[in-house]
Amino acid sequence: MDKCAIKSWMKGFLMALLISPAIVVAKPALTLKQTTQIAIHNNRDLIAARFTVSLARARLIQAGLWPNPTLNLTDIDDKAFTNEGEYSRSAGFSQAFPISGRIAKQKTVARIDVVKAMAEIREAERKLSANVANAFYALVITERRLHQLNYLLGLNKELARVTHNRYHVAEVSELDMNTARLEYQRINQEKQLLDSVRVNQVAQINQLLGRQPTVQVILDPTLPKQTALIALKSLQAIALKNRPDKQAIILGIQRANADVRLAKAERFADWTLGLAVQQDELVVQGAPPQRPDRTLGVNIAVPLPLLNGNQGRIMEASATGTQALMALRAINLTIETEVANNYAQLQILHNALQQTQNTSLKLTLKNINLAREAYRNGQLSLLNLVQVQRQQNDLQMSYLANLEKYLQAYVALCTAVAPMESLGFCDYLSYKRNLNAQHCTVAN
Repeated sequence: MDKCAIKSWMKGFLMALLISPAIVVAKPALTLKQTTQIAIHNNRDLIAARFTVSLARARLIQAGLWPNPTLNLTDIDDKAFTNEGEYSRSAGFSQAFPISGRIAKQKTVARIDVVKAMAEIREAERKLSANVANAFYALVITERRLHQLNYLLGLNKELARVTHNRYHVAEVSELDMNTARLEYQRINQEKQLLDSVRVNQVAQINQLLGRQPTVQVILDPTLPKQTALIALKSLQAIALKNRPDKQAIILGIQRANADVRLAKAERFADWTLGLAVQQDELVVQGAPPQRPDRTLGVNIAVPLPLLNGNQGRIMEASATGTQALMALRAINLTIETEVANNYAQLQILHNALQQTQNTSLKLTLKNINLAREAYRNGQLSLLNLVQVQRQQNDLQMSYLANLEKYLQAYVALCTAVAPMESLGFCDYLSYKRNLNAQHCTVAN
């Protein structure tokens, strides 16, 4: 083929790639870290929650504003009655002055609210990451269960064919032939049920990712490396330092203290200073017209906190601070318990999985091969072969159930620790955060 022919063929091939709807580029498999990153940016609930920061910032702006001045205009005359030409007119303005430092204290409370809103967003991200990880691994385990059932389906399809052939040469009974067919149908029904579970799991993970429920999901089935954990006390210390829910409570204590100072300042209401110019025209009977009388007035209004000393607000703010302090003590114990419990669960399940992998699973696979060979040679009944296959399936499914529990414990430990630094595990949590992600494009 000459160069011109090759060029023409390549051009035609590339055009076919562009215009052919039958050619679909396969999506790359998503890792857990990538999946978490997508959720952090596109989850609809999280996008809505992030606006709480904008709301808090708006309240901060409002908290620093002074009250508006007041313009006062007055016009009093006798036109409706005697119409002698008497009148009194005035123009002035008044301004309230927060002499107690109320504005500065309002801004302090509002600043804490902004930081607290950010901590609450980080807490929402922590919970979302846990939901994504659990949904991710649930789907991975379901696909492993489907792989196991497909393996059994292949075995039983071949078994049904062999049994059918042996029945027609009178080597086995009709009962054996029917049993082989029924076993194949039973496994197929089990697979169909698991397929429906997978559909629900795909819809759930797409919802977390802010996508339509039917979007194809291809996950990287790589499981977390089983590395040695650092000491429990160290993990608890990291969790106590980094957990955003604890940070939100600490900020709640700071806010309550600032609110107490604000409530005490609010005992002294704003002073009002007024300035006005007044002109009066009087008419005296029998006397010549009088010149208008002009005056300049100044008034100061000073509220006296004699009856209302804002006692209720002060008590409320103080009680809120005490409540937050008790919540801080409670969450410290909760965090330590969560880390310790999941740490122990992870170690126990890890040991159980290793024992099953190293012994039981290998033996059951070997037994299946031995049983199939024995059945072909007429040394084993069909019922015994089916029993061996079911034994292998039960053990494999039990192993996958324990593996799912292990992964749940792994996610729970990562969520409890909420690591903000590399600890040798929980790498999926090292995603890029963006508090302005409400402006990101939401994937459909």
